Amino acid sequence: MGGVQHYISGSLSRQRFQATFFVQGHYRPVRQGLTYALIYDRSRRIYGLDLGNEHRDPSGKIVGETHKHLWSEHRGDDKETYVPQDITAPASDPVAVWQQFCNEARIDHIGVMNPPPSIPEEEK
Repeated sequence: MGGVQHYISGSLSRQRFQATFFVQGHYRPVRQGLTYALIYDRSRRIYGLDLGNEHRDPSGKIVGETHKHLWSEHRGDDKETYVPQDITAPASDPVAVWQQFCNEARIDHIGVMNPPPSIPEEEK
């Protein structure tokens, strides 16, 4: 029922912190959903961007379809959310959103990210 999904994964290594970070992405073209997340130490999302995924935060406030999650040392989780002003590309353009995400997260992406393949009508 969830339709076609595309995934992105990669690794970042910061020797100075002696920790491993990786970036994970999920693109759900049929539902117009997109997520990019920076994961620390294989288990903790410390920074994330969601498009097309409205939900409530722990205070009960509805966060919009485009929002970011930040790690909170005080809470010990990534449930703090805010509406970003720097993400202007739509979920249907994951490459442009990736570039904006990297810019704001200060990630230098060395390489090429190609647009996902088109989805045949019968798979939508």
